[in-house]
Amino acid sequence: MTRRSQQTGFSLLEVLVSVFILAVGLLGLASLQAFSIRGSMGSQHHSQAVLIAQDMMERMRANKGAALAGGYNLDLDDPPPAGGNGTPLEDDDRAGWFANFLTLLPEGDASIGCDANGRCTVIIQWNDSRAEEGATTQHFDFTSQI
Repeated sequence: MTRRSQQTGFSLLEVLVSVFILAVGLLGLASLQAFSIRGSMGSQHHSQAVLIAQDMMERMRANKGAALAGGYNLDLDDPPPAGGNGTPLEDDDRAGWFANFLTLLPEGDASIGCDANGRCTVIIQWNDSRAEEGATTQHFDFTSQI
């Protein structure tokens, strides 16, 4: 009499091992997706900072006399000018710039400085804690001759 082994399906152990391997793979994909989203958010903020700095540099080029006289100069943590009717153009430029552009960045702030030779620097700073773990403040410096 010969004994034959008939296997009609997977054993419970084989199913558990395959489910475990599948779960580890899916967790790895989820982690990769979260890392990718953080990286793309950081890139988006940096791109916006570049465009915001270029916008202010173009505003200063359009009003070169006021920029060379220090009318656009601004330190980090300074409140934005109110702007409005009757104020100098540079106050209106900075007020509109703060209201329309720096609000695109989380906790966006800026510093602007021009010297008498026409060399101007715009520094954009923002909170990047959602994009990069551990890093809270990022900045972009843009220096140009106007």
